[in-house]
Amino acid sequence: MPGADTLARVLAAVDADGLERLAAEAVSCYSPSYAEGPAVDLFEEAILAAGLPCRRQPVPAEGAFGGRANLVVELGPGPAELLFVGHLDTIPLLSDEKLGARREGDLLHGLGAADMKAGCAAMVAAFAAVAAAGTSLERGIALGLVVGEEEYGDGAAKLLEELRAPLVVIGEPTGLVPCFAHNGYFEAHLEATGVRAHAALPDVGANAIHALLDWVRAIVGELGGLPASDSAAVNLREINGGESRFVIADRCTALLDVHLPPGGDRAWVEKALGTARDAAIAANGRARLDWRLAYWAAGYALDAADPRLAAIAPAFAACGLPCQPAVFRSHSDGSLFHAAGSAPVICGPGRLEVAHTKDDQVSCSEMLAAARLYAALAAGA
Repeated sequence: MPGADTLARVLAAVDADGLERLAAEAVSCYSPSYAEGPAVDLFEEAILAAGLPCRRQPVPAEGAFGGRANLVVELGPGPAELLFVGHLDTIPLLSDEKLGARREGDLLHGLGAADMKAGCAAMVAAFAAVAAAGTSLERGIALGLVVGEEEYGDGAAKLLEELRAPLVVIGEPTGLVPCFAHNGYFEAHLEATGVRAHAALPDVGANAIHALLDWVRAIVGELGGLPASDSAAVNLREINGGESRFVIADRCTALLDVHLPPGGDRAWVEKALGTARDAAIAANGRARLDWRLAYWAAGYALDAADPRLAAIAPAFAACGLPCQPAVFRSHSDGSLFHAAGSAPVICGPGRLEVAHTKDDQVSCSEMLAAARLYAALAAGA
């Protein structure tokens, strides 16, 4: 860690009012995946206004709106040994949800507040504080604000083409609990094909909806027998099938998510899908059941004794925060950075429980604590 005087100057340079303004403006800025341009513009302006160097890294995507790019800030001698990562995209605005930031006491409400525009704003504030304090960095640090995390991480993948670091801090909402372990994520498309017939003659047709529901019930049962199944999460995210006509449905599809504990094996899920399919076909003889993989990201668990993590506990102590490592239960860009050889620590303001809901919110005091923590890490890198 830096000397006490240096650290005190850096922490004092964190601009709490500016941080809150940036976070509120970011929350009011609509930037769903593949249409992140407005948020890219907003954060680029804030970074440049702080006197920081900033470059755009284009991230093209078919059908995407213009202005799609990562933002990259690099300070100190290269190559970077510490990389901070935040994502600028959000899920789409939910039905009956109004766009805009709303302050109630210490809480900032709005789409993307916790996931994760507060984290992005805190990282920018931290880098601005390091620069404003005139900190002389012995090692390089970098900030990557990326697009596409709410889909399949194309922004992070693009960033990795140009920038890597031994230690990566990702500001997903964890309530400022440092997560050294990360769940794996399996996503699959399921499809049932039946036999169309008059709705009054189920013995003549084969109902694809019934077959798929039987399959899903069997999948849930099979996955319940997984190792560490109490920490796995099975979610049928979407189901479509049938039609309004008076017929037996001949097609039904579904999207299945499975979050596995760190170290979870993709083969566990694939075996469960196959065993469950056999049981569903036995009960729906003339239906055909198929699945295809949409996405797989392996989980990981870092060794707390890993020397790349040595700066984490002292930075928490310097900011008066408890350092009790936990598991990040969702998916994030962390899996990509781990696969590339980095040690990714997930730690940011806000709670995962409110992310992707109409009650997305973040504590402003916790956001300020995040900025101070990031500044301490950056100054001591």
